[in-house]
Amino acid sequence: MRFAYSPLSIAVLTALSSTVFAEKSDQSEHVKSQASVKFSTIVIQAKTENEVGKTVYNKEDIQQIPNGSKTITELLKVNPNVQFDSNARSGLQQGELNATDISINGSLPYDNKFLINGLSINNNINPGSDAKSNTLNEIMGSSQTVTINADLLCKITLLDSNVGAEFGEFTGGVVSAETCVPQTEIGKIHGSLSYDYTSDHWSDINFPSKEAAEEFENSTSESKQPFFTRQGISATSYGKLAESLGFNAFGSYRRADIPLKTSIDNPDSYEQKRGSNNAGIEFFYTPSDNTVLKIGTQFMESSGDYFLSSTHNSQSSHTSDSQSFYINLKNKLNSVELEQQANYQTQTANRKSATDNISWLKSLTKNWKSSGMQIEGSFGSTQQQEEKLEYSLKALFEPIQTQHTTHTFKMGGGYGHYNAHWKRPVTTSIYSSATGNIANLSCYSNTGHKYDACDEGNGQDGQFLKNRTSYLAGKIEVQQDRWHAFLQDQIQWDKYFTATLGFRADYDSLTKNNNVAPRSSFVFKPFANEQLSFTTGWNRYYGLNAFYNELQDQKGLLIIRQTRDNLSADWKEKAYAGSFTYRSQLDTPYADETMFGINAEYANSRIGLKWVNRKNKNQIRRTESVKDPAISTNRFSYTYDNEGKFESNIYTLSLINISPLKLFGTQHLFSLNADYTETQRNFDSYSTAYYTGTPIIYYDGKLINAEDKPSEIFNTPWTTRLGWNIKFDRIPLSINNFISYQGKVDAMKKISKGYSDKNNEQYDMYTPYTTKNTFYWDVRTTYDIPLNKDLKAILGLTINNVTNRDNFYLDSGIAYPQIGRQFIADVTFKF
Repeated sequence: MRFAYSPLSIAVLTALSSTVFAEKSDQSEHVKSQASVKFSTIVIQAKTENEVGKTVYNKEDIQQIPNGSKTITELLKVNPNVQFDSNARSGLQQGELNATDISINGSLPYDNKFLINGLSINNNINPGSDAKSNTLNEIMGSSQTVTINADLLCKITLLDSNVGAEFGEFTGGVVSAETCVPQTEIGKIHGSLSYDYTSDHWSDINFPSKEAAEEFENSTSESKQPFFTRQGISATSYGKLAESLGFNAFGSYRRADIPLKTSIDNPDSYEQKRGSNNAGIEFFYTPSDNTVLKIGTQFMESSGDYFLSSTHNSQSSHTSDSQSFYINLKNKLNSVELEQQANYQTQTANRKSATDNISWLKSLTKNWKSSGMQIEGSFGSTQQQEEKLEYSLKALFEPIQTQHTTHTFKMGGGYGHYNAHWKRPVTTSIYSSATGNIANLSCYSNTGHKYDACDEGNGQDGQFLKNRTSYLAGKIEVQQDRWHAFLQDQIQWDKYFTATLGFRADYDSLTKNNNVAPRSSFVFKPFANEQLSFTTGWNRYYGLNAFYNELQDQKGLLIIRQTRDNLSADWKEKAYAGSFTYRSQLDTPYADETMFGINAEYANSRIGLKWVNRKNKNQIRRTESVKDPAISTNRFSYTYDNEGKFESNIYTLSLINISPLKLFGTQHLFSLNADYTETQRNFDSYSTAYYTGTPIIYYDGKLINAEDKPSEIFNTPWTTRLGWNIKFDRIPLSINNFISYQGKVDAMKKISKGYSDKNNEQYDMYTPYTTKNTFYWDVRTTYDIPLNKDLKAILGLTINNVTNRDNFYLDSGIAYPQIGRQFIADVTFKF
């Protein structure tokens, strides 16, 4: 486990050790039954709280939804407004621990906002990175900097539409997670300890062919993991130390071991590893009914050890972490409730590896492979960090009554200062063009200077390298200040009509854009109750011009190519040297939303229909590369602009029974969620150009501009989700089923320059292919075993793809298997 030694991480460890000591000192006292802990009402399916566009998952939901990876995003698979990419359930990388990227209402993953206890864990530096573990100029990245263990959470709120004015800096949706608040008797400590396990021996994979299975079994790549062991442990402890003082401490440690084969004859220890660790503590001080103070600190880290299968000494170590300290103060005054929060947070990502990568000729001293070039080394260390200092204030005023209406005003604002940097601490070089079989070669000059990329061999087969591409040491820094303000008025006309009107203003110092976003929501209840309601809304959401494009501006200039005529000659720079990225004055991306929903309750059923239309404009996109004579006749340049756009229409249906159906000593809760989605997008990510081949392509039987080709990611046309949860009256057993059926996805396979017109001009050609329908059934069962009055054990078993269905996904026309039947076992002790 790699902890960053800083005052913040030391504070976390000190606080946790203090909590453990306090718990041990209280062991002589008996702890009351777990039933005294005041969680939300047990509801298996998520509670909507009668707000269209808002879904709340409580502690019981989190524990019972099948979630083998223990991540927030996998839990959201039950929500019809959330889509996963086609490879989210890939059977090839089951050892990975990071949270899967998601799309909310057609957005791209980095358009969403992820909050833990009010602090963002979004990766604002390279969220769309498709870099692998060893990429020359990049660090791996995803939409979330770190992964939080869902076992540590008590509440997850998803805001997918009609989002209030207090939330900003997103164009997709908001996912807000919260840890637990102690609600116990004074002097008593409660908590839990959990362990989960799975491995490749507990997982099936159904391959489309025998050859594909053999290729997988002999994998040397991190992209195909035939062997893995994944396990984790998590713990929570909470209680009231006094009438006005409570605490909540939590921690988890998850680990995956991934043995892979190599093509090196005598390799070092090359077992890949993954880690995901969380720790934190919060103190709650309530001196009166009108004041609540929360002080907390949390540390989250994701890590991994990687190697290149055919390269000697290629190990690289990757870590990303989030360290934070926060204070939240709530005061209830005569006519207003105030909430203030101050945050200090650092988010860091690092890669540590060997500095130089050298391709040697095979010799007596360079002989770790049976044939071919003998490659050693890696691509050097890289660092990136974002530091945040934030303050926000919200005020909720007492309702103002008039003859027929009630006005409830809410207003607030906030300020944040942000520093980000990308850094390569040491120059790293890639050496090529070896000259070998040199007798009596000396790698030292007359003055004792050692030449780089030189090997004396055994006296007869010395060699040195003549060419190198160097990635220079350097640091790129960006600062940004952001502020926001919002005002919202909820107007109630009797019990029939509610209107929520508001606006939000945002400013950032990088773009100097002042953005004002109107927000509105209208609810009509013709019977003045929940039997029938109509909801509509018109909203604008502005995204965030984050640091990912700012930090690219100068990175490409830190690349030079050099050559030397002989070993003692000086290195001379070639004409080509990297690339440059231009950044125009960018507008802030935004999305205009129109939504309409109908909710009805009849007998014991609740039904909901919703339509959401999102028009996303001014999306950031990197456009074509050209040779730039202003810099160098052979240097490429790129430009970020606002030419990205997409539109989505999402139609959803939800049907649940409100109270359990009782049958033969069992209780049943059912939920049906279905969606139909249409998304047209002219780019895949801010980091990819609108074309990567010919600017005109042959698509769907005709020639079109490459930028007009529809994007295929996060574009499953329809999905039906069924939940069926069973509890038994006489035995402490629960069975929770999740069944999903997805429609076929139309896609295109690229054939480079596969079409020629009558003038023999060649174009990239795209041929259609279609996936098949996908079906999977996941189930989670739990059985409670009382051990004594104050302690119980819960045995859990999650089975993914119970029927072992052959599900596949297509990538560039190649079929890859999704997970087959997989077992994950867990045990939890609650006290």
